[in-house]
This record gives sequence, structure tokens and C-alpha cells, in this order.
Amino acid sequence: MKKLIANSAKISHYSWVALFFILSNAQAQSCIHRGELDEIYCDVNQDLLADKAKLTVNPEKIVIGITSIEDAETAKRTYAPLLGYLGSCLKKEIELFPPVREGAVLEGQRNGVIQIAHYATGSMLYAVNFAGAIPFAGKGQEKIGFADTYTLKLLVRAGSPAKQLIDLKGKKVAHTTLTSNSGNLAPRALFPELGLKPDVDYKVEYSGSHDRSLMGVKLGLYDAAVIASDVMDRMVAKGEIKANEFRILYESENFPTDAFAMANNLEPALQEKIKKCFTEFKFPESMSRVLEGNNRFFPLDYRKDWGVVRLIARS
Repeated sequence: MKKLIANSAKISHYSWVALFFILSNAQAQSCIHRGELDEIYCDVNQDLLADKAKLTVNPEKIVIGITSIEDAETAKRTYAPLLGYLGSCLKKEIELFPPVREGAVLEGQRNGVIQIAHYATGSMLYAVNFAGAIPFAGKGQEKIGFADTYTLKLLVRAGSPAKQLIDLKGKKVAHTTLTSNSGNLAPRALFPELGLKPDVDYKVEYSGSHDRSLMGVKLGLYDAAVIASDVMDRMVAKGEIKANEFRILYESENFPTDAFAMANNLEPALQEKIKKCFTEFKFPESMSRVLEGNNRFFPLDYRKDWGVVRLIARS
């Protein structure tokens, strides 16, 4: 992710970007603990997150990046009510960074172009370590009282002769993207202990997204696919697929789902205001329906909530 993306959005603070790197380089030389963070960040308190930047900002405009490995247009429509609410709650102009490939959003948050960004589970590790992002809000149901989770599912067509994992040896299995937790990292970490090694026992084909993997299995392009349960639930709710068209061969433990993270260079008061606005926002029915019945945002703890995801990524 070396290519700058300034031409992808209306950027007017190049001077801040230059100063950001000057101060970051100075911090890199004096850092006493960094952990897994990139060299421009430091983690003195060892909470696994980038410390507050040397220079903090309180911009008049908040740019929000929505990464979506499924459907960019759906992402825009889904989060439109949230963007409108944040404008009035924060009393700032809100600009949506066009939903594009996650690398551009990561680069934008690292360079100070994007203040708030939405990442998938596996991508959040890159957001924290590469972009200095601070995870703070995940969707969930008010009646449950905490952020939603999802599982990894390995599934085949309902009529497939495969009955267990070993039946997929020599077959073609769809993964999603390199950085996806359920779509790539988790299967590579979990399946070998179950007797099925990706790239060895079966051929991995990257589909690019969970919905493409599901449709690929449905159409017979793949023998099986590893997908996120919440994406499947969303597609069933929209009538794009039927649950009985598939059969599940394996399901994992719960993982944290996609979430929002803010830049570490925002003024502390602004960070707290952003958190407050998110937790007070109530999803309208249209947004809740698309997001599997979730209707509120809940605070997150990166060390705790992404613990199993970090272990999977390391393996």
C-alpha cells in the first residue's frame, strides 16, 4: 500500500500530512515500546494501540471511510442515516470517503486523510498496526447489551456428496481476501488441526468477497467456501440466497464483527464526543433490517475483543 490516495478524495491539508510524518519519525526514534505497531507509532502504556499523536487535531470536516468487501453501494445506503446523525451530533461537516478497496482506506487513515473508518474483523489488525487506528464501536442489539459477533462457516451446496472436512481433499474451496479473518486467516489457522490444510489438501481460490464465495458455491463454481455467518444472514434476509441451498460442514467459535475505528491524532475531547455520538445513535428500521437486526453501537476493547483474531493472524 505505497500509492497515495489523495486524488481519491477532496484533501486540503497536505501540510498536515507532511508534519505528521516528521513528528512520527521523531517519535519512532525515541519509542521505548512499540509491540506490533508500525515504526511511526509508539505504545508506551502497552495497550496494543498507538499512543496519542504528538500533534492532535480537531478538523472542521470529518471524513469517514467505509470498507466493504461485499457491496460498496449497499454500504453507502446502509450507513447514510449514521452519517447524517453524526453531522448534527458533532456539529461538523461529514464526508463519506467512497467505499473502495480497504488498502486505500488504511492508507487514508494512516496519512491523516480519514478520521473514522469501518473495517472487517481481520482488517482491523492492519488498521491498528499500520494506520494507528483506535477501535471504539461495534454494532449490536440493545436487548442483548453488547457488540455482535459472527462465526466462520465452511459450507457446500445442499446436494454435495461431501459430508465432512476430509471429503474436500482435492477440491476447489473459495476463500475471500488475504486479510479476511473468516475468509482466509482463520481457516488457515484452524483447519490443519482438523486434518485439512489449505493449499495442500485443497485448492484455494480467492473470490474477492463473501457474497461472491456464496454465489460461487450456489452456481457450482466452487466445491465449498469459507464465509462469515453475518454476511450469509444478510444475504438470506435480502432474499439473494436461501439457507437451505447450503449445508454447513464446520462452524467456528465467535469472532468480533466489523467495527469502527478512529485516528489516533484526534483531540481527546473530540474522541470522546465521537464515542458518545455513536453509542447514543439508534439505528432506523431500514438500517437495522440490513444489519441483521442490530440497532445500537457498543464500545469495544481491542485487547480483549480481538484476542483470538490476533492469535489466528500470528499462526
